[in-house]
Amino acid sequence: MTAASDAIIEVRNLRAGYGETVILQGISFSVNRGEIFAILGGSGSGKSTLLKHIIGLYPPRAGEVRIEGKNLVALEGEERTELLLRFGVMYQNGALFGSMTVRENVRVPLDVFTDLPLAVRNAVAEAKLAQVGLSNAMEKMPSELSGGMRKRAAIARAMALDPVIVFLDEPSAGLDPVSSADLDNLIKRLAKDFSITFVMVTHELASIFGIADRVILLDGRSKSIIAEGDPRALRDTSTIPLVQRFFRREGESPEGAATP
Repeated sequence: MTAASDAIIEVRNLRAGYGETVILQGISFSVNRGEIFAILGGSGSGKSTLLKHIIGLYPPRAGEVRIEGKNLVALEGEERTELLLRFGVMYQNGALFGSMTVRENVRVPLDVFTDLPLAVRNAVAEAKLAQVGLSNAMEKMPSELSGGMRKRAAIARAMALDPVIVFLDEPSAGLDPVSSADLDNLIKRLAKDFSITFVMVTHELASIFGIADRVILLDGRSKSIIAEGDPRALRDTSTIPLVQRFFRREGESPEGAATP
């Protein structure tokens, strides 16, 4: 159990869904400051739903999410904005603006949330691109980038305001094994060099075993967490059949996972 003083994110008895459909119930876990934490599960298990609730896109049906001790859903005005600026998000497809250069894309959060002079905003964007190895791609358009480069640019944009947490939605999706491994190494380096807490939604086993410090595994049938801990230990020692099937096979989802 994570000590409260170490927890940068706390999810308590979360119940979530859309319309009449309940996707998740009784979800409780915490994320340590500075760790790489992964949310796992098969298709329809509620991974993306959980992420959207953590970052405040949707309010929970019950329970709460606290980031740095504050309940995002309960905050309003400047307090809510200040907390939102404490984290960045990289969406699955990168979500780069096709009509902007890479530097302009990374600069967007600075354009929206700061009054810094343009030269300073550009300098910050360039520094973030250097951190992800894209110094030579600043003037390119997103269409000119490889899949791996687009992911890196999206991470640079998520880091533009120096967040303490970066959320990654399927960061390795659509990448070849080499590009995926390079991205994993980048995430690991950024976490170490800049003391960033990374929370990623993924089903890529190589990434899970390569960089995740801790994980939770969601089950679509029970709508709950069925395993939590070091992914390597879960793979090697868990006696739960669904957990064994997820970690020991290349299949995308545990057998019997429900689809909402």
